[in-house]
Amino acid sequence: MPSYYEKHKDHLMKKVKEVSPESFKAFLKFEREIFRPGALTKKEKELIAVAIAHVIKCPYCIDVHTKKAKFSGASMKELAEAVFVVSAMEAGAATQYSSYFNREKSSHQEHHSKPFEAYADFVRAVMEEGSLTEEFKTLLALTVSYVIQCPQLINFHTKRSKDLGVSEERIEEAIFVAAALKAGGAYAHLIHLYESYFE
Repeated sequence: MPSYYEKHKDHLMKKVKEVSPESFKAFLKFEREIFRPGALTKKEKELIAVAIAHVIKCPYCIDVHTKKAKFSGASMKELAEAVFVVSAMEAGAATQYSSYFNREKSSHQEHHSKPFEAYADFVRAVMEEGSLTEEFKTLLALTVSYVIQCPQLINFHTKRSKDLGVSEERIEEAIFVAAALKAGGAYAHLIHLYESYFE
């Protein structure tokens, strides 16, 4: 049985481009502008792209941007660290909403449960400086927080970014990389719409 996410569907991509050529051209122009080096390097942007591709769960985006990140000089260790930041933020979003099951607990109340302590240890290990700097990991965490739409994490990592001296330009560029990935993920999956329509 063929995989739903086959890598080699170029023939379908060409057909999708033909259906809406002006939108496709506008998307390419948008993407080119976003990935132009600026306050963030090309490598940093591609690392963010790979991370966000894991958030939106787009295998095509993961494939394309992993190759671009590698070409831009990213190591496997850097890529893995970036994706572990995603993992920690996804877990964090779930834990932030855990207070809703017990309204008597304040959302700011200190947690002492073993699962929460294990989660906190995991986040500390992930956010510790390694192949990626603490500053970049915090910027990445903030970007992921915007994509998963968790206000508590956005607030925390905005403050942390400021404390670490992350510039507004770097934050803005990182968020636009995330926007490009969200757009690209939707575009890439048009091939399935095309297949479903004509099957």
